[in-house]
Amino acid sequence: MIALKANDACKTYGSGKRLRVAVHPCSFECFKGEIVGVIGPNGAGKTTLLRMIAGETSITSGEVAVSELRAGSLAARRAVGYVGDPPLLPGELTGSEWLKYICGHRASHPRERTTKLHWAIELAELDEFVGRRISDYSRGMVQRVALAGAAVAGSTVLVLDEALSGVDPLVGRQLRATIGKLAAMGRSVLISSHDLSFLERLATRVLVMWRGRLASDVSVARLATERVAELSLAGSGLSNRDRILARFSGAVGTDDGVSIPLTHGVTIEQAISVCRSERIPVAASRVRYRALEDILVGASELDESE
Repeated sequence: MIALKANDACKTYGSGKRLRVAVHPCSFECFKGEIVGVIGPNGAGKTTLLRMIAGETSITSGEVAVSELRAGSLAARRAVGYVGDPPLLPGELTGSEWLKYICGHRASHPRERTTKLHWAIELAELDEFVGRRISDYSRGMVQRVALAGAAVAGSTVLVLDEALSGVDPLVGRQLRATIGKLAAMGRSVLISSHDLSFLERLATRVLVMWRGRLASDVSVARLATERVAELSLAGSGLSNRDRILARFSGAVGTDDGVSIPLTHGVTIEQAISVCRSERIPVAASRVRYRALEDILVGASELDESE
């Protein structure tokens, strides 16, 4: 079941010579219970895309639908739980008071509001500090309360912008577990993060944004089946590595050599043989599984070649 669909969704600012395209027309789908990561460098359009989905900013052209409801409409906003970066929570309230406020907007009957509140506290394991003022919270505590609030607010889709920013590894693990629980309940989750290893462990797919464009839509499971050869070059090898890059599709330069996808029958032995034929010395080599970093670097290399 499709929970979210974008069809040539685009966002621009200004007009004429001052026109700036924040997000070029992009299309993708997100299914019920799916966790989709959004990655890219700062300024790539990640936050703008997420805000369009959450109805926090208007869409210039194209469309985004949440459960077939137009993004930004009152019905769609009630279906989306949104956490911005940083989460904007009222510091004068306690975590419990803030969650009560959100529950009051999502349930009309007092008993239902109480049930939702207890569910949110249990979901994010907030018992220890939910009675303290938010202004006294650590960054990790704020993120946990914000996620719990988004879970109450969004019945279908959760949109999380940098949900792990500035938190320690233990809080990160707890947030990852909470997000996994929500997906298991059928919520669809879109989450942006600069922590690529976090998304590799959590997401089913990853959207790669680059200069406002959707550069790739990558299956994380597929990464575990693809391998990459890393060659460290010695002596004059670094200055001549362009000759190697030209021989292998998808190859990119690294700090000390080249990274070559082992696809279409390419082997590490073949890559080393090419180096020898080009009289380029190889200091070290290894094979590893492909990672999201390779996808992101590949997007940057493609952009520079255009």
